Amino acid sequence: MKMTDDPNMRRREFLTRMGLAGMALPLGLGAACGKPGAPAATAGAAADTAAAAVSAAASGPKVGLCTIAFQERPLFEVLELAAQVGFDGVEPWGKPDHVPLNTPDERVREIRAKLDSLGLACSHYGSYVRLGEEHPAGEQQTNMKRSLEIADILGTRIVRIWAGDKNSEQLSAADWDRIVEDAKVYCGLAEPKGMQLAMEMHGNTLTNRAAAMVELINKVGSPALKANYQILNDTEDPYERASVAAPYTVMVHAQNVAPGGGEQQSLISEGAVDFNRIYGILAAAGFKGYFEVEFVKGAGYEEKVDSLQRDCAYLKTIGKKA
Repeated sequence: MKMTDDPNMRRREFLTRMGLAGMALPLGLGAACGKPGAPAATAGAAADTAAAAVSAAASGPKVGLCTIAFQERPLFEVLELAAQVGFDGVEPWGKPDHVPLNTPDERVREIRAKLDSLGLACSHYGSYVRLGEEHPAGEQQTNMKRSLEIADILGTRIVRIWAGDKNSEQLSAADWDRIVEDAKVYCGLAEPKGMQLAMEMHGNTLTNRAAAMVELINKVGSPALKANYQILNDTEDPYERASVAAPYTVMVHAQNVAPGGGEQQSLISEGAVDFNRIYGILAAAGFKGYFEVEFVKGAGYEEKVDSLQRDCAYLKTIGKKA
């Protein structure tokens, strides 16, 4: 049997690239955790996982800014603003004029150098590659490869992607087949690079329902396919949505809406959803990623900056003990 035919070996190689080689337990061992007679090593791994969750919950998430929040401003200006406000990292927006796919390598390296000079990390690359999209042969694979290349230069191992262009309830069998096939191909490109593909949990996509997203992940069967959690009004309870998505969530867009319903943008701290509670749910499943400001309240620049400062300050309190 070739090494690549062994699913445990494939998983171990992937986790090694992600810096998580210690998690590469044989498939099936997890089910024994905590049961009488379980091997000592397995019980120890379970204890380590529990301890890691407690540690994560005590320290809180990293805090990031999606540069789309200020898409009307030059990218370097947005990066400087993020550093001034106190963010840990940024998600570069994958459209003009920030970091579209046709951005030359030289320019991407300039952006990386700017991030380094400001003490900012790249949380993930916000691409617009979409699973299941009907397109000319090879075009989407080319786009996926380019997204991975840009992410690598920027210093992140996560690329944001999208799953279809319809709500899960509206997808036909053919839609599902196309999305699953694309996901297998794209994960095949990401895995050898130690990259993860985080699906945006968004309306008008398969991920409008967390259970549908998990079904897709199970159909694809790749450790590279993950989730970028965000609330979705009038579709699912945000806490149930987080519970279902938690084992797969690597990033969070922490946008919020005013109490009482509707779509009016709110400060994250004053909205209908309690992101401390969301973090507790995710941290219990081992979440260690970013909570990110995606959009900010306000019309004018000064008002938006004021909201940004408030949102960043609030996110830095999440998970911290009083």
